[in-house]
Amino acid sequence: MKKIIVAFVLLIGVTGFAQTSKEAKIKELIEVTGVSKMAVQGAQQFVNTYKENYKDIPDEFWNGFLKEVSTEEFSKLYIPIYSKYYTESDLDELIKFYKTPIGQKTISNMPLIMNESMEVGREWGQNLAKKLIDKINEQKGYQSPPPSKSK
Repeated sequence: MKKIIVAFVLLIGVTGFAQTSKEAKIKELIEVTGVSKMAVQGAQQFVNTYKENYKDIPDEFWNGFLKEVSTEEFSKLYIPIYSKYYTESDLDELIKFYKTPIGQKTISNMPLIMNESMEVGREWGQNLAKKLIDKINEQKGYQSPPPSKSK
């Protein structure tokens, strides 16, 4: 019986360690990629928007609120998501990659690439919509709907 209890305790300990190890790796990945810094910056922008609308509230209030925003809190939200999609081995490889010069370059260029990609995608979508409407209008029997009336 003692052997079963010891084996059970060891199994629980190993399982708990594996989860802790994976969580630690996820936290490291979040830190290495700068995701947690972006979250804090996002919170700062969020607060700045409110500051514009509540100009009579002193800076001490806003600064106090921002002190409550932590990267730890953010990490806790993301751990289950990252854990769902990445194994510990995946996390090891990602961390290793993002610590390389090309990994760091990827991190620093990603916001720029995303912004430019969204702009190009928006323009492409507008052009595609225009092309579709033109083709519809060219077809015999099809007509564009009348412009909607604003109320």
